[in-house]
Amino acid sequence: MNRTVLVAHRGAPRGAAAENTIRAFREAAAAGADGVELDVRGTKDGRIAVVHDAEVLRGGKRVPVRSLSMEELRDPSVEAADRVPPLEEAIRALLGRTGVIVEIKEPGLEEKVAAILTSLKADVRLPWLLVGSFHPSVVKGFAAAAPGIRRALIVADRGPGIAGWFRGKFPVGAFRSSGATDLMPCAALVTPSLVSSVGDGGGRVMAWTVNDPDEAARLVEAGVEGVITDDLEAVGASIRPEGAG
Repeated sequence: MNRTVLVAHRGAPRGAAAENTIRAFREAAAAGADGVELDVRGTKDGRIAVVHDAEVLRGGKRVPVRSLSMEELRDPSVEAADRVPPLEEAIRALLGRTGVIVEIKEPGLEEKVAAILTSLKADVRLPWLLVGSFHPSVVKGFAAAAPGIRRALIVADRGPGIAGWFRGKFPVGAFRSSGATDLMPCAALVTPSLVSSVGDGGGRVMAWTVNDPDEAARLVEAGVEGVITDDLEAVGASIRPEGAG
């Protein structure tokens, strides 16, 4: 990655596309994104689903993703490109097109995610690949399962939880103790000093979620490797003279 990369948050869906779907990912690639960020959770039948929330709406009720099979998650009333995809399907759709950030939302999935990415040789068939999590245990587990794939600790200024809040107060220390190769802080935590400290060990900083063009320009000036955004057009125009494409 030789320039600040522009990453579509959950595919940065536009129009009819829903987030974290094949349609959103394809549209992001067509719009000039250098990468897409997607979220994964485990299903009842042991699959890895691309979905953000811990619960989904089914039959007018909020139902835990963990209580549903992959087939039950995939709404047959919509086109295939708009259904919840399994991770392997999402990766195949992006091979050779854009980089990918896979955020593991819950502990216990790291070995399965590593197996999928390794079986698809995603680290060499994608322009770039990064696996991230708010959970240090996930970062460490993924490092053991797939040491050749870059992994990031995700930190925020407000958690999640007390431990997450503490990591947000001391992001560089949390990064160094997590076994991560890279750091994914919320934009509010990014300073030139933080970027420099992470870079001292060869690490990269990917900031999220950046929808203000002036904020994006500040982050580029601070030296971040990439920005994750919902607004590819406006943020892309801010960080690149030629625009998002």
